[in-house]
Amino acid sequence: MRIACVALMLAATFPACAQETTVRIHSARPFGYFVGDLIHARIDVSAPADAVLSRASLPNPGPLTGSLDLRDVKLTETSENGARLWRLDLTYQNFYVALDARDIEIPGFELSISTATGAQTVAVPAWRIGVSPLREVAPQKQEQASDYLRPDGSSAFVDEATPLNLAFGAAAAALLALALVARDRAWPPFQQRKARVFSALARQISTRRAADDANLAVAIQSVHRALDRANGAILLSGDVPEFLRRHPEFKPLRVDFELFFETSKRRFFGGESSKDDDFAAEQLAQFVGRLARRERSG
Repeated sequence: MRIACVALMLAATFPACAQETTVRIHSARPFGYFVGDLIHARIDVSAPADAVLSRASLPNPGPLTGSLDLRDVKLTETSENGARLWRLDLTYQNFYVALDARDIEIPGFELSISTATGAQTVAVPAWRIGVSPLREVAPQKQEQASDYLRPDGSSAFVDEATPLNLAFGAAAAALLALALVARDRAWPPFQQRKARVFSALARQISTRRAADDANLAVAIQSVHRALDRANGAILLSGDVPEFLRRHPEFKPLRVDFELFFETSKRRFFGGESSKDDDFAAEQLAQFVGRLARRERSG
């Protein structure tokens, strides 16, 4: 029998407690379901106030039939008018591929309830919903056989040039990025790149920060040797203008060059006291750092 109302209520009666325990099924809608649709139902079970529902008797989510699954089960418990009320919110999913409008059955199940008078089994009866096909099985009857035919669909034009150009562009960008990394790391064929003497010296000085007289003197000598390698010959204070002309990337450091050579002169020929070693070491590390940055930018 087809369900005729949106909120379906079926009352189940039981010989032992016909006046006390009832089951009502409320359906969101009784018909109009298609394959894949979710079916929501609410089942209200009313029992005496001292009744206890066995949760182990609740239906488990999973396949119920070959075309119906139980997706979700939610239970809430309340008291209403001196009676115990359990509300089951069930979500089913329909997989029945209907060829015409028809009813399918939602299987029933049993719940175990314990009261002061003993245990009883409450049967939730099966109920039915209406399902509909997604489309008609046969087309409308036509007078001519050719009326059933449809023209061939036109094939879509695929422009192969665009993805090919994108592939070439991506390959070129990848090669350019690889070349830049190879140049930065001195990989072949860039292994003959001019050595970055100041960058290497900056790393050495950063790991040797003790400001005693011997270490500071060694650090100053290391800077002199690095300047000599960058110049291609021994670089004296009087050669600095010519060095800066041939290496314009270091021109903004002219004052730093003059301060360095002055510090070196006082250290090795002026008998400078070690009380200023901390300050001189910090200035030297900053000078080498600026040389390294200018060297990389050049």
